[in-house]
Amino acid sequence: MPTLGIIGAGMMGGALIRGVLAAGLYAPQDIVVQGRTPERSVEDAATYGVRAAQTPADVTACDVIVLAVKPDVAPKVLQLLSSQAYTGVLVSVVTGCTLATLAATVPTYTCVRAMPNTPLAVGAGFTALAAQAGVAPDVVEVVRRLFAALGEAVIVEEATLERLGALAGAGPGYVFVMLDALADAGVRIGLPRPLALRAATQTLYGAAYMQRESGLHPAALRDQVTSPGGTTIAGIAAMEREGIRTALTEAVLAAYRRNAELRQSHE
Repeated sequence: MPTLGIIGAGMMGGALIRGVLAAGLYAPQDIVVQGRTPERSVEDAATYGVRAAQTPADVTACDVIVLAVKPDVAPKVLQLLSSQAYTGVLVSVVTGCTLATLAATVPTYTCVRAMPNTPLAVGAGFTALAAQAGVAPDVVEVVRRLFAALGEAVIVEEATLERLGALAGAGPGYVFVMLDALADAGVRIGLPRPLALRAATQTLYGAAYMQRESGLHPAALRDQVTSPGGTTIAGIAAMEREGIRTALTEAVLAAYRRNAELRQSHE
């Protein structure tokens, strides 16, 4: 049975563990998690019902390793991994850590970068993947299937992956802010907060699902719900006056610029 090693069971690593277990891709006994210390490994393993790594060798015995630590911790972890004899697949979800950096630090590893977002924990993620030049297509496909089982996964060039990170990787954060704002607005006009949040959540989910299923441009779907002189167009006009498009664009640009800063810190 294939085995999966997870280094770092924080937000993204934990989401991946929950997702692969829910999808039945791996049995709990076939997943090994390594935390900052052996004690933390035991705690994380108990949280998810998987195995705890006591040494780096426990992780490098796995067929696929996912590196899911924070960018400032990644260099130290990569140095530790470089001391291990390993010729398997390393999937890095570390923001800003390029394929060139991975190749220079762990040259015997087959490296793939992944830029997932946290909805993969509920099978609704979006993951961009970029592999080193020369990596066999069947190896890339193994990684793609891993993330595709948890939502949508696309194979792209590394530059495109970093752009998608600013849009889709950070995107759930933008959506949660919008959800909170819509719920607050509902409370302001007199709705109970639980009902306002429930309505806002289902509305955003339903609208996104409708676009995906129909394939229509968002502007075409917007036109379908904006009657002349109606309430929806009045609301959209207010959003435009307050600069919602600019705010969302600036959010993506800021995330992209920050990724560039993190990339430079790894070089």
